[in-house]
Amino acid sequence: MRLLSENKEETNDLLNEIDQTNQDTDILKNGPKISDPYRRRFLILIPVLILSLTINIFTLSTIISNTRRYETPSNYANLYRTHTEPYVLLTDYSSPNTTLSHALWHSINIDSGVIALPDSFAVSHNLRTAQRFPWDIGKGIYILHGFHNLHCLKIMYIALFEFRNGQTQSRAWPHIMHCLDALRRQIICDADDTPRATERRVEVVSGVGQHRLCRDWGALETWAKAHTACYKRPENPVDEVGLKRFMHCPEGSGYVVDEGYVPEEDILVGLPEESIATGGECVEN
Repeated sequence: MRLLSENKEETNDLLNEIDQTNQDTDILKNGPKISDPYRRRFLILIPVLILSLTINIFTLSTIISNTRRYETPSNYANLYRTHTEPYVLLTDYSSPNTTLSHALWHSINIDSGVIALPDSFAVSHNLRTAQRFPWDIGKGIYILHGFHNLHCLKIMYIALFEFRNGQTQSRAWPHIMHCLDALRRQIICDADDTPRATERRVEVVSGVGQHRLCRDWGALETWAKAHTACYKRPENPVDEVGLKRFMHCPEGSGYVVDEGYVPEEDILVGLPEESIATGGECVEN
């Protein structure tokens, strides 16, 4: 009897272990059993957590990707200030090696700054309607202001170089004065408030080693070339006048140059002088 009882107990223990094993397996497969109220709350909480996580990820990615959110782009080519540039005493353009500096100043070319813009662009950006572009009369001819200022600097350099070397002035005095005044007005318009640190030197030195935040001139050139006016100024201005200067369309421009084209109005000759009349408010960026 005792042996039978012990066998029965062992059998019950074995059955209990099997049942416990089955319960553990069910928990692993189906998870712990959750009462209905908690189960409903849990199911409601999941989509809320997913939605919150999605919103946070979107907000974070927007902040990271929009690093320029506090900066206003330039009015027309949408340029941002992308890099810093130090103030320095000398560059190759002011080098004592006059052969080098002279070559660099003469290498300045502003042809790509003469552009053709659709009238729709002019209207949307509050630009004056300009004279017609011969190969697409729905466009007007414009000169980008930065290129115009480079042109003025080149004109002034040439005049100074000729004066220093006792050469006959090749540029008219009114043109030189126009350029000088244009740069004066641009400086006042920019009203740059950068405090340049002075140094204890005999000569006037300031700002060396400080940096300014700049736009990408290369990006402006790229934008200008995308709106080419097919313009090229010859070394000798009398070689090509009027329409001929607009016959240098790059490959792939889509413009068809017509040498027999007869414009209904005068076509730009060289770089136009700015109006002598005083303008309105400064709006350049």
